[in-house]
Amino acid sequence: MQIKSITLYNSVGNKRTIDFKLGKVNIITGDSSRGKSALLEIVDYCLGRTEFRIPDGVIRDKVAWYAVLFQINKNQVFIAKPKPFENSASQNQVYYDFGTNILIPELAQLEPNSNDDAIKNSLSELIGISPNQTIVEEGGARQQFETNIRHAIYYLFQKQGTIANQDILFHRQQENYIPQTIKDTIPYFLGAIQEDRLKLQKELHQTRQKLGEAQSSLKEAETITKKRVVIGSNLLIEAQQVGLIHSNFIAKDATDIFDALQSTLEWGVTEVILPGNDQFPELQAEVEEIRQNFKQIHEKIIATETFLKKETGFSKEANQQLLRLESINLFKTENSYPNECPFCNSSLPEPIPSLSAMKESLISLQNNVKNVEVSQPRLLEHIQQLKEQRETLRLEIQEKEIAIKAAIDEQEAAQQIRDTNAHIARTVGRISLYLETLEFTDENSQIRSDIEQLKQLIASYEQQLNIGEIKAILVSILNRIGQQMTEWAKRLKLEHSDSPYRFELNKLTVIADRPERPIPMARMGGGENWLGCHLITLLALHKHFVERKRPVPHFLFLDQPTQIYFPSNEGYLNLQATPSDEISGANTDMAAVERMFNFIFDVCEELSPDFQIIIMEHANLGSNERFQNALLEEPWTDGRALVPENWISSI
Repeated sequence: MQIKSITLYNSVGNKRTIDFKLGKVNIITGDSSRGKSALLEIVDYCLGRTEFRIPDGVIRDKVAWYAVLFQINKNQVFIAKPKPFENSASQNQVYYDFGTNILIPELAQLEPNSNDDAIKNSLSELIGISPNQTIVEEGGARQQFETNIRHAIYYLFQKQGTIANQDILFHRQQENYIPQTIKDTIPYFLGAIQEDRLKLQKELHQTRQKLGEAQSSLKEAETITKKRVVIGSNLLIEAQQVGLIHSNFIAKDATDIFDALQSTLEWGVTEVILPGNDQFPELQAEVEEIRQNFKQIHEKIIATETFLKKETGFSKEANQQLLRLESINLFKTENSYPNECPFCNSSLPEPIPSLSAMKESLISLQNNVKNVEVSQPRLLEHIQQLKEQRETLRLEIQEKEIAIKAAIDEQEAAQQIRDTNAHIARTVGRISLYLETLEFTDENSQIRSDIEQLKQLIASYEQQLNIGEIKAILVSILNRIGQQMTEWAKRLKLEHSDSPYRFELNKLTVIADRPERPIPMARMGGGENWLGCHLITLLALHKHFVERKRPVPHFLFLDQPTQIYFPSNEGYLNLQATPSDEISGANTDMAAVERMFNFIFDVCEELSPDFQIIIMEHANLGSNERFQNALLEEPWTDGRALVPENWISSI
């Protein structure tokens, strides 16, 4: 990722574009207060920084939108952000465009379509920052977070107040929490942390879960195995009780138990054959019908016997009365006087019936008695027939009840067979599970092999994720970077360059390892050494980033690197883009300046086309051909500046 161009828009739609050379040193030189340093803040702003840090003055007042066109391999990303509304100190609305050959849009086309968070995520993905998490050692209080493109800015910018500062090495290092953020994220950018670390952590977690489940299952099975003889003996007794094993069988040892139990697995379910039709409901209906007939006949018998009893009483009483009348010969003579009593011949107030009529009544009574006596045998015979029918029905009821009981017994027997089958099946199931468990816990069983493989896999993941391993890789990388820094320190003729130089990550400084004691950057004398430490560290890091194809934007801003070569800040600011032949008379170490710029050009060319350096300067090395070829525009003097002069006068 490098910078293709920077564009400014004023409120009426005018554009000011600065085009940059990819893979080369780009230099902008000019007077002070011309907006050179603002270029760094504009790029930072368009890289997703919400805080608005553009300097006060015409660059804030006359510019409505700030835009950067980034080149990422063969693709381009155009990012434009408006200045905050009124006096706001921040703004996160973004116009974003992505393509292979983007034309700088007009102001009217700049409508926000994204925000800073989305830009950070998109750019992080485009430059190849994979999903990750920072490393926190066990017991550490810091929260883990994901490294993104915003954590790479510390290696992209060197402001005028940073580039030769003896106390700070990186952009924004003096701000709260930034030093720790740099320490947490640089291992990822250097490549000490695997790109697929999150994936490895997830796989390690899943593998540990699988191992725990397998070990739990194995432990449970081993608990059963320890008691397998006792459990096997109990199962053997149960198998004997349900008839799976002969009751006389006696096991001599565990092998006999296991063999006997194994034989039960051949058991098959006893088939239960039931009649095609269930007779129970039919038999119940038949016996109920017979009982109704039995009841009806029984009621007839009772009614006939009651009638016979009444008839027999009448006959007996009538016969007794007839016998009494016959004993006195009352009706032997005819009485011709109807008003005279036939017994005492006395007169009667009413005439009495004739004797013949009385005889007729008596004869009629005698006939009735005879009829009753004749019907009695028939009634007795009828009653006897009814009783015989009743007895026949009683026997039929008994037969049906026996048949019903037989049907019930048959069903109960079938149910008992089914219950027995179920009981035996349960027993066989427990025996089968038990025997499978014995096989499961065998020393050569599959689960033991799986557990061993899971342990080996976990060990491999842990080794890859080992923080100690990461530290070792990080130390190795920093040692190689230190070797490059040492070589370049000698080239720039820095103090203590006869000793190894190194980047001290824990303190975020540069150290020269003298034989007597290590010398940190803050104790090295002179601004030239401080500037040299910044240059060799940042360029060594970027060389590593480029060569190892690390996901860091491949550009570096250097703001006023020659400032330390002038006797005073005032003298430096008064250079006003003075050519080098005039600078040489201003008590300046021109050899050191030439050496520094040649060093910068050499490193950039070594890494070309994958690295870009952008330098903002007051000085102008007129006799240095490489310097002059690197100039992007005429020096910003005589009205030339970042913001065009006509914007200031017309708006």
